[in-house]
Amino acid sequence: MRSVAECGDVIEMQVRDLFYNCAYTIQYETIGEDVNYAFVENGDELQIYFQASNSFLDWIFNFLFPKKMYGLFKVHRGFLRCYLQVRNIILDKVYNNNYKNIIVIGYSHGSAICQLAHQDLVYHFPSMNIQSYAFESPRCLKVPKKLRFYWNTMTRIVDGTDLITHLPPKLFGFDDLGKQLNILGDTKLVDKKIPKCIKYHYPQVVLDGLEKLG
Repeated sequence: MRSVAECGDVIEMQVRDLFYNCAYTIQYETIGEDVNYAFVENGDELQIYFQASNSFLDWIFNFLFPKKMYGLFKVHRGFLRCYLQVRNIILDKVYNNNYKNIIVIGYSHGSAICQLAHQDLVYHFPSMNIQSYAFESPRCLKVPKKLRFYWNTMTRIVDGTDLITHLPPKLFGFDDLGKQLNILGDTKLVDKKIPKCIKYHYPQVVLDGLEKLG
């Protein structure tokens, strides 16, 4: 079976597996202010994972949304602070190895960091095959239209009316980037009396939505 990177398109079962790994099985490394990442190597392919919010500190950074200039872009201040703590580790890893394919995967808080890492990798390794999958991602960037091509090979997976994917609001000056894949998981899998727009963010609901793609 070909890898996601080799196909260049969304393949239901493989994307489902990437999410499952990200949400449930990956053993993450931690650096700095609770920034959680992991590398998985498979021959000449590197998978880079970023974990969802799992601490009070993560939630503090989630709400540090006032934008800050980062090169030619404006970036969510909290997510940029997280990414910069792991940036050199990622770039050094790729520079020092002969990878052909890179897949970047992030869920929730981690998917915002995924979006920043995706652009950085595309910029530094323009001849490399780079695909990214941002699951249930908050918005994190304001990008001029002429520069949005950096995210052409990134897919944002959005489940139903997940509240997190609508934050921060567009009226605050944030953009939806890359391709969007819409799924619809079963919110009855979450046995809590909370709004559906919050249930859609739960991993078991996202997983159900991904399994229905086929």
